[in-house]
Amino acid sequence: MGYDLFTTVAAFRRLVTMFKRARTTEPLSDAAGVRIDRPDAEILVHLLEAGEPRRIGAIADALQVESPHITRHVCALERRGLLERVRDPGDGRAWRINLTSQGLGTAEQCRRFTAKWIGAALAEWSDSDRAELQRLLVKLADDVSNKMHHTAVN
Repeated sequence: MGYDLFTTVAAFRRLVTMFKRARTTEPLSDAAGVRIDRPDAEILVHLLEAGEPRRIGAIADALQVESPHITRHVCALERRGLLERVRDPGDGRAWRINLTSQGLGTAEQCRRFTAKWIGAALAEWSDSDRAELQRLLVKLADDVSNKMHHTAVN
């Protein structure tokens, strides 16, 4: 079978649609041990993977959403004790968002839940196919991100 861009785009669109429509709120909440929705989980896992406190704008940029959307979720997650604001060491007037110990545990549970879900789909794939998928997905994400950034700048 030869390469067809439309087939690739259609498969990608199908995956994105499935991820968006997946009814994961209840199972994700059960796994995390707290009531959590997809945007909350995305913020928590982003902070976990970033490995450091981030500004609201940096979180919004990474998740490709508007800052007010992130701010609303961050405030709610703060009230629930999952996030906290810490001073930006580079600018004492600014704040960064950090995971609390409870938030760290919840983020780890969210990440494990998603990994288990995807892992089940890849269970019968060979190690080399899984490694190739990983390599290509990382490359695709980097290239798309770079193209979007380049387009936004120009």
